Amino acid sequence: MVRFLPLALAVLGCAHGTEPLDLTSPDPASDQRKIANYYSREADFFRLKAEELSQRIVVYEGLFGPDSEWVKGTRLLERFYKDSAEEQERRASSHLGLAGQERSAPHVRSVSP
Repeated sequence: MVRFLPLALAVLGCAHGTEPLDLTSPDPASDQRKIANYYSREADFFRLKAEELSQRIVVYEGLFGPDSEWVKGTRLLERFYKDSAEEQERRASSHLGLAGQERSAPHVRSVSP
């Protein structure tokens, strides 16, 4: 009987699964705050990646020189992550607007140029 307990718990846990969140839904009946929270977390992740790359740029400049391909490529990737963070924040704000809430101020962390 005890051997079947983990299996029974797994089946019960899966039986009450939630429907996947439609991240593109403009339907106000959808949980827009939850969608906005997802996009905000994604923006935080992209900002963190940009900060890490900014630190790598400093290291690469010291190792290979400021005009090296390593530095140029890392700068491009850093820019991509910064742009992606901004896009995710725009999406988060849009979904908060659909939820009838406005962000008091955009969630922006300082990221090195």
